[in-house]
Amino acid sequence: MLRAAARAGLPVSRISIRMKFVALRGSYHRPACSRGGDLVKAQPYRSLHRRRVAGIVAGLLCAAGCGPAFAGSFDIGNSLEAQYTLTLGYALGLRTERPSDALINGPISPVTNLPTTVNNDDGDRNFKAGSLINNRVSALGELVVSGTSYGVVLRGDAFYDNVYHRRNDNDSPGTVNKSGANDAFTDGARKYNGARVRMLDAYVYGDANLGSMRLNARLGRQVVAWGESLFFSGVASAQGPADATKVNIAGVEVKNILLPVEQLALQFGITEDLSLMGYYRLRYKATELEPAGSYYSTFDGIGPGAEFIYGFANPVYGVVPGATRTVNIQRLNDLTPSNHGQYGIGLQYQATASTNVGVYWLRYHDTNPAVQLNFGYAQLAPGVTTAPNAAPVTYNVRYYDGIHMAGASFSTKLGGANVAGEVSYRSGLDMLVNSAAGPVAARGRLSQALLSTIYAMSPNAVSQEIDLIAETGYVHVNGIAGGVSHLYNDRSSWGVSTMAVLNYRNLFSRWDLAVPVTYAAIINGTPAMAGSFGTLYGEHDQRASIFANFTYLQNLQLGVGYNAFLGAADLAKRPYADRDNVAINVKYSF
Repeated sequence: MLRAAARAGLPVSRISIRMKFVALRGSYHRPACSRGGDLVKAQPYRSLHRRRVAGIVAGLLCAAGCGPAFAGSFDIGNSLEAQYTLTLGYALGLRTERPSDALINGPISPVTNLPTTVNNDDGDRNFKAGSLINNRVSALGELVVSGTSYGVVLRGDAFYDNVYHRRNDNDSPGTVNKSGANDAFTDGARKYNGARVRMLDAYVYGDANLGSMRLNARLGRQVVAWGESLFFSGVASAQGPADATKVNIAGVEVKNILLPVEQLALQFGITEDLSLMGYYRLRYKATELEPAGSYYSTFDGIGPGAEFIYGFANPVYGVVPGATRTVNIQRLNDLTPSNHGQYGIGLQYQATASTNVGVYWLRYHDTNPAVQLNFGYAQLAPGVTTAPNAAPVTYNVRYYDGIHMAGASFSTKLGGANVAGEVSYRSGLDMLVNSAAGPVAARGRLSQALLSTIYAMSPNAVSQEIDLIAETGYVHVNGIAGGVSHLYNDRSSWGVSTMAVLNYRNLFSRWDLAVPVTYAAIINGTPAMAGSFGTLYGEHDQRASIFANFTYLQNLQLGVGYNAFLGAADLAKRPYADRDNVAINVKYSF
């Protein structure tokens, strides 16, 4: 259900951006109940067992289950009914591990005369061990107004996080990548991580019979996502942006993470077993990145609030009046694609009662960023420049457009397990290659394969029920401008992600308990496509977590758990290795 991915950055000499995103397998369809409701996936014939456990994946990865579909309803008249729900939440997170010297106090660079970690350390330095990383109250509201074959869906959220409205723990004014006090968060961090109110979904839908075919149409701000990926990015990763700031918040709903975009989505039921799907996006929207200096930010030059990156030591510092210690590379406006040229078409066939296959073709603009350095004559002091030698003077955050993807997926039952997978091929995808100026983005071709399984164990001595979920992925670069020998990362890589959910129904009066235990790792290679393996970055990066989630009468949810980031700290491959934390969350649905 979830696809998650992470992007971060490296020092200016090896800039590489990775960021988080998630996706919902399937697609937003008409509301689940007969006259309006929650979300269902566009594959109406998929195994109900896989649907149930895939829902568990989404809910428990967020450290809490889902609340009731709707809290209440009322008749409007003229065969219209309104259904609504409101979910209030509280999340508390605390860092348990001190910042690693490998990530904040690297060796002195001969280029900057500063630590090699200087452009990657603000988020780490801002939170010492024992500091709160979240202290957040939130609300998520939904309203569906529906008739017999049409309706309107509205969804919005709001939150306030006290952590980002106070001073932080940064005590290194000589390495902070911002103006103003070193122990103050940027305006971008306060806006995106501190407090926000926004509209999410806002679309109309309708069903109609066209002869022997059934048409479902949706127009407006919505999420469309296809394929069979569970934890890793697949076909769905090309279909929309996400809110990276919400991925690591305990108890957050998938609905808060996936960012709807204005688009038209159609689904034709050609026969009972064959469906044709398509969409056209009306607006481009990039993934919302972690703000510079936030807890999960690993590159100080990107995200809301980012101002500059340290470039090189000023050779005339202390000699020429007005010369600064370093020459910094200033951020310019982002370079984003147009609102046009994003669309997709898919075909799904229900071969048997338990076997579904699909094929897809998409054209999309990347929602994940690259960094473009701009060269010129850098100013060393008033009236003094680097001429005739060019140097990086500014940079843009750039989003590549016109990427093509072809993919195929399947889902079937094998023994007692549900098995699914997908393959995809992308052309025009931006990847990092080595150059004289350091890594730069170049377009290339990439293939990806995912295979997953879901298995529900019967009651046993350990628990009443155990759900086992696993996915493995493989990524291979088929070709790139300049040749694959120039790739900055590895040509091939593979990883795994697993989850076991121990369920205890009615553990004590009216209380259920779910204990999800997760582990994920990149076994070999650092992927050329950022986000290929969820929140994992590079070779031998690992994640593990365990939570205890209590639910009372499907309304009140209490969760507590531990998130572990494993592997030796490394800026390029394991930048989260020191970010272990404890998370607590409470949710109540009205």
